[in-house]
Amino acid sequence: MQQNINRFMIVILALTALSAFVSQPASAQSATASEIINAVNNLRQSQGLAPYTVDTFLMDFAQSHSNYMASLGSWTHTRADGSSAFDYGIKENVAMGSNMSAQHCVYTVWADWVHMQTMTGFSAGKVGVGVAVADGYVYYTLNVLPEGSAVKDNTSPAGEAEPVAALQYQPEQAAPMIISQLVTSTPDEDGIIIHTVQYGETLWTIAEAYGVTIDTILTNSGLSLTTTTVYEGQELVIQTASEPTATPTFTPTVDPGTPTPTQPRPTLTPFPTRTPAPPHTPTPAPSIVHRAFGEGKNVGLGLILVCGIGFALVIYLGFIKKG
Repeated sequence: MQQNINRFMIVILALTALSAFVSQPASAQSATASEIINAVNNLRQSQGLAPYTVDTFLMDFAQSHSNYMASLGSWTHTRADGSSAFDYGIKENVAMGSNMSAQHCVYTVWADWVHMQTMTGFSAGKVGVGVAVADGYVYYTLNVLPEGSAVKDNTSPAGEAEPVAALQYQPEQAAPMIISQLVTSTPDEDGIIIHTVQYGETLWTIAEAYGVTIDTILTNSGLSLTTTTVYEGQELVIQTASEPTATPTFTPTVDPGTPTPTQPRPTLTPFPTRTPAPPHTPTPAPSIVHRAFGEGKNVGLGLILVCGIGFALVIYLGFIKKG
């Protein structure tokens, strides 16, 4: 009996532990800031570049922005106070996703030319990375200060550059900005697609919405491939005029109909050669007897006349004479 009770308790405890495990909310698989930095420096090393050095200010600067993106539930280059990293002279890559490893972020999400410039476009520099997780999504921020550059004081009208260690970034507690969903434009009658940049949109969001690369947008718009920022109201050419499709010319086919068999031409029979007739010899005129009995009509009349006379003689001699 005691053994059955013990088994029952073990089953109850196992089910309780399993239900607790299953009820745990799924968390996003994310990389640490160190893993992102190592992936970037490994990429730089593969191209013969010196690794970026980690900077405390840039780490805090990047982490504050990742936290802000997590609070929005969306990625953006615009910070909580309305500024951007570019206003401070700092290069920046951002990314958002679920189950995004460091390798996927560096070698896939940031594989285009613009994002590669931040990671491999400078011979040396300082780096900072921020990572935040919220509601099953991870938010990455990569900030780079190229060697020989200094952070600009964005609060100063002149925007003087100061050393990184001297500037303590304190973002203003502004109300979160809601970034509206990007609305794509439709092609015109020539197949051209022009997008007017709205507040909060970036080259990345625009390229993702239209399913094209950033380089394609920059090339079509006549912009330098080093361009990283766009402005509200700016017009970007997403797609140029499409080549017109040649319309095949319809040529009506004439029905030849059923061919009428050709009647064979008759074979000409050679006309017989006329044989010269012998010279005409005059025939002597028939006699009177021949002319009288030469025609069948005259012979018949003569027979009828003879029979009539004979019949009359028989009647006369046979009946009249006896009386």
